Amino acid sequence: MGFNEAAAEKAAIVVTEAGTNLLKHASAGLILMTPTEAGTIEVIALDNGPGIADYEMCLDDGYSTTGTSGTGLGAIARLSSFCDIYSRPGRGTALLARVSPDAAKHRTSVTSGVQVPKPGQDVCGDHWGVSGSNGHSTYLLADGLGHGPEAARASQTAVEMLHKHPDFPPAELMDAVHHALRSTRGAAVAIAELDRERGIVRFSGLGNVSATVFTENEPPRRMVSISGTAGMEARHIREFTYPWSQGAALFMHSDGVGTHWNLSDYPSLIARDPAVIAGVLFRDHVRRTDDATILVAK
Repeated sequence: MGFNEAAAEKAAIVVTEAGTNLLKHASAGLILMTPTEAGTIEVIALDNGPGIADYEMCLDDGYSTTGTSGTGLGAIARLSSFCDIYSRPGRGTALLARVSPDAAKHRTSVTSGVQVPKPGQDVCGDHWGVSGSNGHSTYLLADGLGHGPEAARASQTAVEMLHKHPDFPPAELMDAVHHALRSTRGAAVAIAELDRERGIVRFSGLGNVSATVFTENEPPRRMVSISGTAGMEARHIREFTYPWSQGAALFMHSDGVGTHWNLSDYPSLIARDPAVIAGVLFRDHVRRTDDATILVAK
């Protein structure tokens, strides 16, 4: 990724401190790592431990609840280009740290996600992509049938069509994806075109991929996917339009994540970075019997 020795050491310290915190405070946990398009390494540490009552105070060097030197979270914050935390007493903690190859600081992202293969698999059969600017963006999430390299090839082919036809509306893009996937084992696909200026989301879904718009203090808007499989059977490709308001968030996830969750169960989570939001939902609702992907756009 172009990290020199000093930058790689930064990443090593961040991961070591995050892992130490998981063992020390929660006895166990999970660390997810991925490269980002911005050239950073994204580290998400997740646990179901006792949580942190005042995580702002924990960022100060010298503060400790276990009698240690109390420099862990402070070191992570200093060495990261961006850091964010979501924690609730008795409900665990999610820590995000993005590590840059240089000294640049970054702001919170607009779009991020978690993508993890089925346990025992080397590659994830899901794939997601985004095209366009912050004002007008198209998001695609594909879940290749089955698992492993062939499922990954199908889902990656779907994302390639998004980048090949970035201006296609969702239904037209879905038709292009359907034809491109005929030489693959096929995939469930969801496509959402978000027009922030007009305040609408246009959506086309085929198969078992979930998509929802959440806004604080409003009922969730769950989008409609049509039965079928891109590349195999798509008798009816349809497009639906939903309202989008200031402060809303778009969620798309494969069926490796359970559907019985509600953002209202997580106070203030919608205000966190999209990677933190995706990490918390992954931690609490992953099925662990399938590839699992959650995409969040704000």
